[in-house]
Amino acid sequence: MLPMGMHANSWLANALASLDDGQDIVLVTVTATKGSSPRDHGSHMLVTKAGIWQTIGGGALEFDVMARARKMLASDDDDWQRQHMTVILGPDMGQCCGGQMSLLLEKFTAKQAGALAAFAQEDHHDQMLAHPLESGLPLTLQSAQSALDDAVFMAPVMPRQMPLFIYGAGHVSRALIPRLDGLGFDIFLVDIEAARFADDLGDNMQKLLAKAPEKIALRAPQGAVHLVMTHSHSLDEAICLQLLMRGDFAYLGLIGSKSKRARFAKRLAAAGVSPAMLDRLISPIGISEINGKSPAHVALSIAADLAIWQQLRDDAG
Repeated sequence: MLPMGMHANSWLANALASLDDGQDIVLVTVTATKGSSPRDHGSHMLVTKAGIWQTIGGGALEFDVMARARKMLASDDDDWQRQHMTVILGPDMGQCCGGQMSLLLEKFTAKQAGALAAFAQEDHHDQMLAHPLESGLPLTLQSAQSALDDAVFMAPVMPRQMPLFIYGAGHVSRALIPRLDGLGFDIFLVDIEAARFADDLGDNMQKLLAKAPEKIALRAPQGAVHLVMTHSHSLDEAICLQLLMRGDFAYLGLIGSKSKRARFAKRLAAAGVSPAMLDRLISPIGISEINGKSPAHVALSIAADLAIWQQLRDDAG
């Protein structure tokens, strides 16, 4: 079982799972980039003898890094073994990106499992995980203010996940959740009946059974993302009303047609929602370029819309 509050899609959770299965792992972290690079600073990949988790960009670079990682795994050195390398993607790897990446490879074995588990349990408020660039030194928790040390790479212990509440566990939700993997959401799937929850949605979400989902909307954290797609228009309306009266959400999307949005806008305005707040209700959700009506098409459209929204938000600031 994962420690409380630990995200199933974090590198730390996956590293501990591999170590618990008796597999040593190498954590690969992008510590710096310059110019055009396939992944951003802070991206992670895990390498075991049998497979990988996530990616640092694919192509020749990733194959070379995987080979280096597996050479580390084959060695007997289990004392915080590391390699720090800088690669110019064009001349060194024959990749067309033309940029430069610095990568840190860290080997973890059963010897480090206890320390990693302790980091997963600790309160990380205002602290970062300091990854030394040289072998032999343990990981430590340090204040974010100590990030000026060039001999370590500072990174959050856990990735910051934005809470995303999906109301309704139907076909679209089932198709959507796997497509949100890697987008940085901590997903909560809300429904009124346990039978509606699928059994094969993986670990990247929590199921919330609620007789009154609008109460979940009332108690959701500020700055969350909300997707409203229940089996009932009246329930959709109640959830939207609760969120719009609060007004402290980051994104509120309602599944349906333009005519559904118009009906909802009229009823929500009569219930006291201001015109400015109604403008924040995104409906229909998804991008217009993907307009198929199957659950798979709708899910792809919504996931793409959220990814675009994230990028615009990040670019703004």
